[in-house]
Amino acid sequence: MNIEFIENKNLELKKEYTDNLLKSISAFSNYDGGIIIIGVDESNKQVVGVLDYINTKMKIENKINDTITPRPRYDINVILKNNQYILEVIVYAGINTPYLYKGIAYQRHDTSTLPVDQESLIELSLKGKNITYDQLEVDENNLTFNVLEKKLRQVKPIKQFDNDILITLGLITNNKYNVAGKLLADNSDYEFGVDMVRFGNSISVFLDRKTLSKISILTQYDEALSMFEKHFPEVEVVEGLKRVKKTAIPYEAFREAVANAIAHRNYLINAPIKIEMFDNRIEIISPGGLPQGMTEENYLKDNLSILRNKTISNVMHTIEIIERFGTGIRRINNAYVEYERKPKFIIKETYIKVILPNLLFDDKNMNEETRILNLLDINVEITRQDIESLLNVNKTKAVDLLNILKENKLIDSFGSGKNTTYKKII
Repeated sequence: MNIEFIENKNLELKKEYTDNLLKSISAFSNYDGGIIIIGVDESNKQVVGVLDYINTKMKIENKINDTITPRPRYDINVILKNNQYILEVIVYAGINTPYLYKGIAYQRHDTSTLPVDQESLIELSLKGKNITYDQLEVDENNLTFNVLEKKLRQVKPIKQFDNDILITLGLITNNKYNVAGKLLADNSDYEFGVDMVRFGNSISVFLDRKTLSKISILTQYDEALSMFEKHFPEVEVVEGLKRVKKTAIPYEAFREAVANAIAHRNYLINAPIKIEMFDNRIEIISPGGLPQGMTEENYLKDNLSILRNKTISNVMHTIEIIERFGTGIRRINNAYVEYERKPKFIIKETYIKVILPNLLFDDKNMNEETRILNLLDINVEITRQDIESLLNVNKTKAVDLLNILKENKLIDSFGSGKNTTYKKII
């Protein structure tokens, strides 16, 4: 009889005990915890049992205590299933990360257990010390903060901007600047920053480009807003007998997306924030996926705030660039609440992309294939029914158009039948 267990990121089945199980215990301890069931054949889910379960339980306890450092929190339960005894190893998420098995920290990737990379190892070490990367001390002595001082004076009545202010803001700890201080300083040697491009009618045509590095992240923020205002200014349109000012992309949505990217990006990744401006949209791409402990649902619904860069976020909140923690996505969505076109959020392990559609973009005079590709730029994934609605065509015509794009290797399909979806080939 099959057991009702399916392997996933937090559940592993083992036919019998082997030392490889200790790698999974390291992985579960380092991240979200998990369960290992011993005595179930992972290939067919058959219960095979653990014959000498008492000694096996003791062996596992000794192995964990002797080979994993620091010692993780776990429980081992004996369970009677189908008249056979199996072992349930419950591993709890640890607070003293990283948990090393033979000197190596592990992580789960789907149903596999793998060593962590250097970036993840640093993040685990910081988590174990209860600090974020931006709170690490740096060997710098001659930083200036003219940009920060100006912004602070705009919102706070301060008499003198000195080291006491920097200590209060958390930019100096133990008489040393930290990473946040270096990033907020007027100049630094950090190569990554913001790379902004205004494309023409293809990604081969650069109408404007500005690459920012080695300057304050506050200056990068200001320059991004200036670039936006240059290429997406308010325009006057005629509605009835009146001329009305309209914005192609809501300023507040762009401002919030850039502020979020600067405040919450992963500064361990040596890559810039990318701001790509097209006729029909703007894409803001932030290095690093979601911080540990945050799910995609948490992110999209703004119902959980986990700060990857605590000090930077606190400073940006103090100078009123970030209005309030945990409301960024809501504010972006609210900027589009009155419109049919909506922003999109693409969440991957290594980056987060925010797509802001141009509300004034009109492609009704373009050919049908181009209009489908334009829709994919914004929606990322579409169905045949989306094409029927967009172009006001029947099912046969929509299928023909999608097949043409597939034959030209511009899109690909996923699934089958009425559940088929289509994505652009990048």
